[in-house]
Amino acid sequence: MSSNSSEYTIPDLLAQWPWRRTVNAHLEVVQDDANAWVGSFELFKPEKFAKFKACNFNYLRISCDLMSFYFAFDEYTDLATRDEAMEISKGVMDTFRDTETPTSNKINEMARQFFKRTIDVVGNDVQGIERFIIDFGAYTSSIIQEADDRDEGLIRTVSDYLVLRRDTCGGKPSFSFFGLGLNIPDEVFEHPLVMSMIEGATDLIAITNDMHSYGLEYSRGLDGHNVITAIMHEHNIGLQEALYWLSGFATATIGKFLADLKNLPSWGKQVDGAVKEFFNRVGRCVRGYDQWSYETKRYYGDKGLKVQQTRKIILKPRDGAYLTREQLEFGSDKPKSK
Repeated sequence: MSSNSSEYTIPDLLAQWPWRRTVNAHLEVVQDDANAWVGSFELFKPEKFAKFKACNFNYLRISCDLMSFYFAFDEYTDLATRDEAMEISKGVMDTFRDTETPTSNKINEMARQFFKRTIDVVGNDVQGIERFIIDFGAYTSSIIQEADDRDEGLIRTVSDYLVLRRDTCGGKPSFSFFGLGLNIPDEVFEHPLVMSMIEGATDLIAITNDMHSYGLEYSRGLDGHNVITAIMHEHNIGLQEALYWLSGFATATIGKFLADLKNLPSWGKQVDGAVKEFFNRVGRCVRGYDQWSYETKRYYGDKGLKVQQTRKIILKPRDGAYLTREQLEFGSDKPKSK
């Protein structure tokens, strides 16, 4: 990193994104139960769980659970070696295929309970459920590759990084999750324009998250897997110039997404209505990731809304993770000693 100054200005990557911030009216009803569910697994020490709750992932219920599980899974795999990440990922995917059998492993049981609740809520959307499992499988596999990159100290080119980041950011399984219950046939998702739109929306989530999380990842020494690092490294530019580059990329991505949206074909009245609702959910999801980043305490502490106004950021000093290596658990109820 080229850091002559610790202060920089972040762009509004979604300035041209037409979907605005909304909050579900039922949030207050479900958020306490959602936090209590995460707490029941005792994945984090009390002081770290307090920081977890301050992140406000609950921004019903199954959506809250998905976001909470993403976070727990990410925290575990961030500290894992390749073999450990493979073991975590396999355990999670096994529970998605067998939601009826409880497991003693905490992260696996969290996955099982989340997905069983999801299936109970969604009902008979066989194609949608299978799409989610496949997309989540790609996400867990990409985490293994991220662990490889981290072990090797590899910094990818921007294009290579985005190929991997489209899976590691969790955007695709999020979109397939929000499509559950709409009963959209596979042929829609195989259409080139739909594939392009999903890729573009995924890129927006990836780069938005990378921008907001850069300071946190830098403070924890995890900034090697971040588009900003890739941009600086490939183009031999500083942090502020990389953010300007990222802004231009976001503008072009949004333009293509909106153009594709206008040119979608018709699959019939019923399916067209479902597709329209699906992309509205995608649009709100992209906006939500960005807005949550300002309202959570995860990235900017209690200064998020001020950051949103001023666009000014100061890099944090090196800090600790929510988990330590000693707390990682593989295949049993007891932490594995290292």
